Amino acid sequence: MVMDAAVVARWRTAAASDDAQATIAGLQNEIAAEILRQRPVCISSGRCCRFEAHGHRLYLTGLETAWTWARLTRRPSMREVEMAVHDGSCPFLLSGCSVHEVRPTGCRIYFCERDPAGWQSALAERCHREIRSLHDRLDVPYCYAEWRSLLAGFAAAETTS
Repeated sequence: MVMDAAVVARWRTAAASDDAQATIAGLQNEIAAEILRQRPVCISSGRCCRFEAHGHRLYLTGLETAWTWARLTRRPSMREVEMAVHDGSCPFLLSGCSVHEVRPTGCRIYFCERDPAGWQSALAERCHREIRSLHDRLDVPYCYAEWRSLLAGFAAAETTS
């Protein structure tokens, strides 16, 4: 799928809909409740935000990226996203998470500690299914991609609009 300014605009419009607002807020509440039940340990090391060093990637959909993008108080430039890719980290890792309140579901679910019970994977899959379904309900293109590549597409679309 080609991520051009028109597709980004469709995601941004859909992310502002009542359905998207309610669905994503509901998922965030579900995640928060599960975290209270499971009590995972977070020592705020930032390892999870250093993708290359920690050996993982953050994937999400275009629609969820649009929802997050709309809530950012400061949006990254294309150059900042490129620098984060070069550094192997999240562009919002600035002495800790600078977007903690509006971070994507994947960031809310993932903890660096091991997940022997599998609750993180199960919760992530449930949330992803719901967000995938939201794309269908709102009739917007579905794209599941690495976080920084989506951010680059949004930054590029913003410079062309």
